[in-house]
Amino acid sequence: MSLYEVDIERTGRRRTLWRWFLLHPRADYAWATLAVLLWLGAALLFRQPLILEGVGPGARRTLFQTLATLAGATAGLTLTSVSMLINVLGKKAAPGQRELPLEKLTATHRRQIGEVFLFAIPGLGLLLVIALATMVLEGDAPTGLWVPEAVVFVLAFASVLSLLRVAWALRRVLAIATA
Repeated sequence: MSLYEVDIERTGRRRTLWRWFLLHPRADYAWATLAVLLWLGAALLFRQPLILEGVGPGARRTLFQTLATLAGATAGLTLTSVSMLINVLGKKAAPGQRELPLEKLTATHRRQIGEVFLFAIPGLGLLLVIALATMVLEGDAPTGLWVPEAVVFVLAFASVLSLLRVAWALRRVLAIATA
């Protein structure tokens, strides 16, 4: 099979659901909202505290600090990857040499690859800010606030989905570059 005019072996049938996932990054927030709504529904059905309301303040604080740290670090790593990607995708073969595999990518494909990375950064930034805000809002209260916690988890789930897409894009770029 030829992808971006570079031969890549592919076994099995085409994965249309995976392709849809790759081409619709904004759906991450819908999937994440659905997951959190199911979680809330299950908590209501089984008469349990919503989200993390019943968890102790120390454990909640640790969780939100960890989420904020991971979001900030991953956003920085993704931003660094964007600058490296610009160098890699912009590299041209020396005059008289054979065209590099990544030069064969069309402008549309280059833009799609860039958008995968750039879409992940705002969600990670929002996760950082909202996780820290939730931690401040809850303070040392014995019970948590389920609304900001739900927002944090929507952003966390959506960020994980966008990072899966980033990993896929990196894998494809490496496959094309080394073909």
